[in-house]
Amino acid sequence: MKKLDLDKKGQASVELLFITLIFLVIMASVLSLVGSEFNQLNAADMGKARALGEKVVGAINAVYVNGDGYTANLTIPAGITTTASVIRVNNSTDSVDVIYNNKTVSVKMIPQQVNNFNITTSTTTDRIITIKNVKGVIKFQGY
Repeated sequence: MKKLDLDKKGQASVELLFITLIFLVIMASVLSLVGSEFNQLNAADMGKARALGEKVVGAINAVYVNGDGYTANLTIPAGITTTASVIRVNNSTDSVDVIYNNKTVSVKMIPQQVNNFNITTSTTTDRIITIKNVKGVIKFQGY
């Protein structure tokens, strides 16, 4: 009888180990799926940041191409990215940098004479940027 009791205890231990292994495999799968979803969301948000940079560059290029005295207003809608982004027009690199979640997306622009300009997007109110061509130099005003 004692041998049978020991066999039952051994079988119970093996079953417990097997159940624990199955549980760990399932948890690893769930964590992998959650990580994958997070990476996809991050990539989507960086895509929004790139699109925002391209929108700003398109407006800058249009003002530059239309010549001296041309002015355009660019509206950046509230909540275009889930958290606020910084839009930096950088004369030294001839690019517009969008800084989102401590990552930077750079988009090149045509004009080389550009005043440096920074504006932060808002999650609650639209931002308006006035872009002016003053004798070939691109100037900004934002609020």
